[in-house]
Amino acid sequence: MKAHYVRPFLTSRFSAVVAAASLAVGVALIPVSTATANTKLAADKGSITILTWEGYHAQDKIDAYAKKSGVKVNQIIAGSVDEMFAKAQSMKGQIDVAYFDLGSVDRYYKAGLLEPLDASRISNTKNIDPGLKWKKDLTVKGKLYGLPYNWGTQPLMWLKSAFPTPPTSWKVLWDKKYTGKVSIPDDSYITIPMIALAQGVKNPFNMSTDDFAKLKSGLKSLRPQIKTLTAGFNDQANLFSSGDAVVGYAQNIAVVNQLNADGDKYGFGFPTEGTPYWVDCSILLKGANRKEVYDFLNHNLTVAWQANLISTAGATGVISYEAAAKKVAKDKLAVSEITNLTNPNFFKSMKPFVTPNKMDERVKLWSEFKAGY
Repeated sequence: MKAHYVRPFLTSRFSAVVAAASLAVGVALIPVSTATANTKLAADKGSITILTWEGYHAQDKIDAYAKKSGVKVNQIIAGSVDEMFAKAQSMKGQIDVAYFDLGSVDRYYKAGLLEPLDASRISNTKNIDPGLKWKKDLTVKGKLYGLPYNWGTQPLMWLKSAFPTPPTSWKVLWDKKYTGKVSIPDDSYITIPMIALAQGVKNPFNMSTDDFAKLKSGLKSLRPQIKTLTAGFNDQANLFSSGDAVVGYAQNIAVVNQLNADGDKYGFGFPTEGTPYWVDCSILLKGANRKEVYDFLNHNLTVAWQANLISTAGATGVISYEAAAKKVAKDKLAVSEITNLTNPNFFKSMKPFVTPNKMDERVKLWSEFKAGY
């Protein structure tokens, strides 16, 4: 490790992060597929296991559900998109539902991890905002594998006192003025698209050989700027609150909201090059074709559950703004990205996460980046 790095990257500290995907506003809800309707269910086990993100499933709500239903819900928290995939692989057959993004479906499908979902068994799909486009990306060879659960953006964030004029470009992360003060997540999947956009790549999910050369150059020049990679909401929030970071690629709006709990000290925005955004989904894994699993997914789509997700996690959920406004306190609603649904032009400058090309090459470049070469 070269001397100009204050301390090594800490890649084993996991608490949480949110992942990435595609979403669009202004299209009619496509009727849920019934291609797998009336599928024979396997015998219930009396418990289910979910692989999820920090804040997605509040423990008190999990406990209340278990008490009412008699079904124990075990939750495993992932710290990154890559970690979630690794856990799903190593625990194949032990996890029922994983909460990952639309752009990752192909990766899991090719790994043989998915179980077709019979959406006709989930009546609360009626609560999903009609503007969310999700069915196509959750369908592989005519079979549906999941349902949307939450969406959000991955914006630029900064300490306001360090930026009297808010930054408007990702290129600020490369500004030598902030050497050792830049924060990005330890996750190749969610971070590489932002770095590619900053280097002038038009489509960060379908990159050419020349695009990969730009990406490699951008990674190399960004390396001295980073003090440590972060692995979760708390990890990134702690880095900013300690003064070890003043600008970075936010893992989620929740990080900014957490930091601003004691005052309006941090800002976020959407750079001119475009901002990645995602839709996380509840997706069935092998062995999950059981009534108790469907009942839990249906409960996750009640307005009450979704309103609590928005209120407690600063999340967006998948219900409409109108439905949320009836259940969520105004101050909680104001800091949720669900307010973006009121702006019909919001998503025009966003870059939806979709299945990236050359994933192995991306992971290789990320590994080289972390190793410092």
